[in-house]
Amino acid sequence: MVVIRERDHGMIKDNIKPASVLALLVIVAAVGVAQGASTFRVCDCRACGCQYLSIQEAIDKASPGDVVVVRSGTFHENVEVNKPITLRGERWKGLDLPLIDARANGSCINVTADGVTVEMIRVTNSGNGSEDAGIRVISEGSTIRDNHAIGNGGAGILLEGARNSTVFSNVAYENRRGISLVGSQGSLLFNNRLYNNTEIDAFDDILINRWDDGAVGNFYGSFNCTDDDGDQICDTIYNIPGGSSADLLPRAG
Repeated sequence: MVVIRERDHGMIKDNIKPASVLALLVIVAAVGVAQGASTFRVCDCRACGCQYLSIQEAIDKASPGDVVVVRSGTFHENVEVNKPITLRGERWKGLDLPLIDARANGSCINVTADGVTVEMIRVTNSGNGSEDAGIRVISEGSTIRDNHAIGNGGAGILLEGARNSTVFSNVAYENRRGISLVGSQGSLLFNNRLYNNTEIDAFDDILINRWDDGAVGNFYGSFNCTDDDGDQICDTIYNIPGGSSADLLPRAG
């Protein structure tokens, strides 16, 4: 608040005025956004108590900043995340994480908006085209974490022309490729487990991505390394196929 002293008939009095109407409006708006964030729940059965049976329908209803929570179950969809939301899986009644099955057609999840988070989702059975994946990211500033990509015809996780993404603590196995970066820049990948992928565990055709966070890199099942000091970090770096990128701190196990 600003206190303005005014002289009135020889008397000095205080007139208190707002320091900035704009600042007050910003605060009110911020509170409104925080209070306005909504959670949309998705189940695979009508009797399970959720608002939606379709992941895509929930995303279509959501607004930027909202959270779409998907409970345990199997969903035969090709999901497009086209707004900055969080898509989160949830174990329900002791069951496994939710599974999105693309039925060998396209990608299970396409991330087309900037600033998206995808976490705790299982994805399987994508198509086998070069643009097909369990999770495909073509945007900027997204976070992909704690997901399982299993048995996809393309990559488990594909960053295609993506920028400044963070990909960590995911598991990708029995896909054609584990994690694949094509024309993507400025991304950070660490603490992922990539193994038993039929073509390759990791691919990156551009140098300016980081495959470790300075403390730990990723586990590659195809990389037979030594760990003489037993610190769970390989004694040698792992050169990522496709370009000049390298994981400086690959995990030994």
